[in-house]
Amino acid sequence: MSWAYLNNSFHRKEEVSISPYDRGFLFGDGVYEVIPSYSGEMLLYDEHISRLARSLEAVSIDKPRQWNNLEPIIEDLLQRNKFQNQAVYIQVTRGQDKIRSHVPDKLTAPTLFIESSELSTDLLQPDFKEPLIDVGMKEDLRWSRCDIKAITLLGNVLTLNELNDVGLEEVIFYKDGYITEGAKSNIFFVFGEEIVTPPTSKNILSGTTRNYLIDLLRKNNFNVMEREISVKEIEEADEIWFSSSVQVLRMVHKINNKLILEKDFKNTIGYKAIELLRQDILV
Repeated sequence: MSWAYLNNSFHRKEEVSISPYDRGFLFGDGVYEVIPSYSGEMLLYDEHISRLARSLEAVSIDKPRQWNNLEPIIEDLLQRNKFQNQAVYIQVTRGQDKIRSHVPDKLTAPTLFIESSELSTDLLQPDFKEPLIDVGMKEDLRWSRCDIKAITLLGNVLTLNELNDVGLEEVIFYKDGYITEGAKSNIFFVFGEEIVTPPTSKNILSGTTRNYLIDLLRKNNFNVMEREISVKEIEEADEIWFSSSVQVLRMVHKINNKLILEKDFKNTIGYKAIELLRQDILV
């Protein structure tokens, strides 16, 4: 039996409910954050909460009144749900209105929802399974503020559903001839000894794991650059990675069935990056 938190109290997950007049339900009017927790310790908590605050400010949603108590609330939730490793999901919507209206009532109070689920660490184990995934490429038709971690993810969902039907797990989005990111991840390319990732912008989420990975690689003397990457450069890449809070780092095997990386991945820079992450996160 698992627990979740809604507004002011904890509830069994199957008992959690919101009004259909909540603006998150009616308009997707809200933002969210995902925080990994390993053995009861949240990874990059301050960075995740700071990004949640930036998202709230960007869409002019007030912080929920429990804001200053978020950390103890989450710690309580982690203890209630008992899993050794968990992914914590936090969602804040503009709140519940009395009627459906595009313009919110100024007295509407934010809705706070927090839940956690078991998080696999297979990819961070010494004998981890293959971190290789097959992906597709699609023009990025999502809204133009992907730097805001909004709950309105219909473009991501439609793309991933389409790709999943043909056995692909992620997408490389591109806009105006340049790579942006994945549907649920940031993206890295390896050209020779150089690791390159697109710079953050309104088209790209400033990924907390992305930033953490960049810092970790640089501390270990890897050459990491942030610059725009054209679609044409993909064919020159030796490796392509996706990073996210939940899956940490995955490496691309094929793009639209075109081979990028052989199955023998243990001599790659990506494999070395996974080893660094494992040592830094789990040890």
